[in-house]
Amino acid sequence: MLHPAYETLALYAGKDLGFWMRIRIGGHVRRCKRCGRQVEEFCGLREFLGAGPDEVPPYLDWNELAAEMKANIRLGVAAGQCVSQRDREHVHVPWRTPAVALPLLLMVLVAWLLQTVPPPLKLVSAPASAMDARGIVLESGSSGIGVEQDGRGFRLLEPRAAENVMYSVGGDSVRSRYVDSDTGQVTISDVYYAQ
Repeated sequence: MLHPAYETLALYAGKDLGFWMRIRIGGHVRRCKRCGRQVEEFCGLREFLGAGPDEVPPYLDWNELAAEMKANIRLGVAAGQCVSQRDREHVHVPWRTPAVALPLLLMVLVAWLLQTVPPPLKLVSAPASAMDARGIVLESGSSGIGVEQDGRGFRLLEPRAAENVMYSVGGDSVRSRYVDSDTGQVTISDVYYAQ
């Protein structure tokens, strides 16, 4: 069980807590014997120390009290001067925050715009093939692009998720380009043979 701090119990005993805190602590004090005794001690101590406003303790020396007050005032004035000198050294630059915030805001805005704009490239599918005099075949199709000679070859497969693949065959190479539907990135693949 968590008990309230001694300071909170002392404030409760002096009726110096806020309304809701007083209700909450009061409920705990009624249930907890330990905290109830502590509050009773604080109340007794308060009565013991609480002298009436007209009563002055017999041991009070007014001259000593006045000297102490003057020393405290001098100390406070000296501390205030230290703080005010330090404040004068601090130079406030009112444009510093906007100068940092504006480029960051601009960068976030540009990144957001680039993220939301769809890619301008629209690829069209067109299978093709080419054969040279040595029997080397460059081909493209729904499974990918490749090169073949004498029944042996190499094929570069496109993923099944690739849509709108654009193929181009020319001279000694075949190329495929497509936009990945998951990432929005363009992938370009080339297969060629050396002459």
